[in-house]
Amino acid sequence: MKKNKILFFILLVICSLPALAYVGPGAGFAFAGSFFFIFIAFFLSLFYFITFPIRTLINFIKRFKTLKHAKYKRVIIIGFDGMDYNRLNKFMAEGKSFPNFEKLAKNGTFAPLWSTEPPISPVAWSTFSTGVNPGKHNIFDFLATDRATYMPKMSGSDIFPPKKMLKIGKYSIPISKPKIELKRKSTSFWKIVGSKGIFSTVLRIPYTFPPEKFYGLMLSGLGTPDLRGSQGSFSFYSDAVGGESEVAEGILEQLHKTGENTYSATIKGPSNPFTKGNPPLEIKFKLTVDKEKKTADMEIGKDTYHLEQGKTHNWITLNFKAGLIKISGIAQLVLEDTNPVKLYISPINIDPEKPSMPITHPRILSVYLSKLLGPYATLGMAEDTWALNERVLSEEAFLQQVYGYQREREAMFFDTFKKFKNGLMVQVFETTDRIQHMFWRYLKDSGSPADTPSKEEHIVNAVAESYEAMDKFLGKLYEKMRDDDLLLIVSDHGFNAVNRDFHLNSWLHKEGYLVLNEGKKFSGKWYADVDWSKSRAYGQGLHGIFLNMKDREKLGIVKKKEAEKLKDEIKEKLLKLKDKKTGEAVAKGVYKREEIYKGPYIKNAADIVIGYNVGYRVSPESAVNYVRDEIVSDNKRMWSGDHSFSREFIPGIFFSNCKINTGNPSIADISPTVLSAFGIKPPAFIDGKDLEVKTSA
Repeated sequence: MKKNKILFFILLVICSLPALAYVGPGAGFAFAGSFFFIFIAFFLSLFYFITFPIRTLINFIKRFKTLKHAKYKRVIIIGFDGMDYNRLNKFMAEGKSFPNFEKLAKNGTFAPLWSTEPPISPVAWSTFSTGVNPGKHNIFDFLATDRATYMPKMSGSDIFPPKKMLKIGKYSIPISKPKIELKRKSTSFWKIVGSKGIFSTVLRIPYTFPPEKFYGLMLSGLGTPDLRGSQGSFSFYSDAVGGESEVAEGILEQLHKTGENTYSATIKGPSNPFTKGNPPLEIKFKLTVDKEKKTADMEIGKDTYHLEQGKTHNWITLNFKAGLIKISGIAQLVLEDTNPVKLYISPINIDPEKPSMPITHPRILSVYLSKLLGPYATLGMAEDTWALNERVLSEEAFLQQVYGYQREREAMFFDTFKKFKNGLMVQVFETTDRIQHMFWRYLKDSGSPADTPSKEEHIVNAVAESYEAMDKFLGKLYEKMRDDDLLLIVSDHGFNAVNRDFHLNSWLHKEGYLVLNEGKKFSGKWYADVDWSKSRAYGQGLHGIFLNMKDREKLGIVKKKEAEKLKDEIKEKLLKLKDKKTGEAVAKGVYKREEIYKGPYIKNAADIVIGYNVGYRVSPESAVNYVRDEIVSDNKRMWSGDHSFSREFIPGIFFSNCKINTGNPSIADISPTVLSAFGIKPPAFIDGKDLEVKTSA
């Protein structure tokens, strides 16, 4: 018994290590870096243990003083990512039943919630978290741009490898800390609440990776990488040859035939932090296929997993070895076909039981949840939309995956809710967003040119059923709430069809703003053939155009005195641009950044921000900086719904179980409203307004 207590204490120390990770070559550096700071973590853990009674008393006094002036002692916020105000009303008008949403609308408040510009998740949820516009929180798109290389980088976190490495032959050993920083600025409302002694539980809010320290619990959401350090890369294996097994993204591997019905291959994991060049760590596996029964047995080491065609296998653990160190991940398997053999392996999630990167605060939380509820998805965008888009995952398997993750997150929510006394609880559910992205094409009014091959009712009606699933969740929550709770339900934006792709960089090239090397008509990925000495502007991310500014970009040529005229010229041309096929405008609004943002970080925004017309968005090719011949083309991908439009077209939803005294709510208003509900005066830097919730419905 004494030995078990010692082992648990060691586990607690290791899992309480500082939030250090290098997301580049993968989780190897994070684990190796943490290994060298166990002793530091030991003394920190000892310090927190000794000071625990004092800190508890201080927080009790703060909480007592704050709650004396509070309207509510418990505030619950539920985020349904992407739930659309107009679509929900349309479903209701068609007679679909949403009894719990309807109850909220009748007894409390139901209104459109206005998003940010652009209305995309990183920007909108960061405004939700802080109550400020992007110029103050520094998140303007999914991607930011590196002015020295013109390459995109993730906007939510900055990644730094260890600065000091000890090289011994072909081995490199990190002897300094790897580092990862949250790039979202300003102060979250849960941190302000925590400073007043009020405990918060914050689960899966986008752009909270790495998790920040505050008085409460946090599980990071969108922006959390997989074990390889990417935002989600699947693996696909097949014994087929040629076009049958080609995919554009993810990792494609050939199954090597070793017998009549047996195959072998390897699973590529995180980079080896100790070997020169950091090659990926690998795990070998053997696959034995029964084509008649449409099953297969997958052997990894001493473990065997039985797979049935079309069914998602539960999480399996993958241990990658780098010398004496193991780096643990979890993945799900789908045997998509047996003739030819097609095997899908999900992105390798960070193992919550043995996290090699920081995914929760405190770090022990991920271990606790895993021990209590079993393994669960930790990747920010765990639902593998790209695998469905590439048709290596079936529509049926994708829905199994989405609702499997929904069940995990509901179990996590309700277990936490049981322990919820007074304070703040926030959780975001992503099911509606992921399903709308991939199944909008099945809506009768979508106008989508994409395929709709299924006749299965649950696939054809997938969007409506995702809304119904959220209504059922709400019903479960109602049963457990107290009468004096404040409940707010929000979405970060709405949704609509995306039927046409706009090739922004191709347009910039055609208009003479982005110039290619002599003799080149097209450019490869990542501006491969761009002549920066002659280029004045380039597209980056989903909504941005950057000027190639002198003394800002590495090879910039646009002088400061020329910039405003150039921005006006590009803006005017974009607003006049019509789709030759439909006659419709591609852009509804085009803004210079100073027109829509204010604050200290405006310099990091795109010089021009495009608000697209409904039906249009930047093409995937342009998003990775290709230059092609077409300017606008049909979107035939399964990714058929989107929210990359001007925000006026796609309001999100706002529900409250209480009436509000102010109209026209926006996502920036949630932070000051929560603070006011707890009797806390919102700080002067907040842009949003208090919605003045009443104390009774």
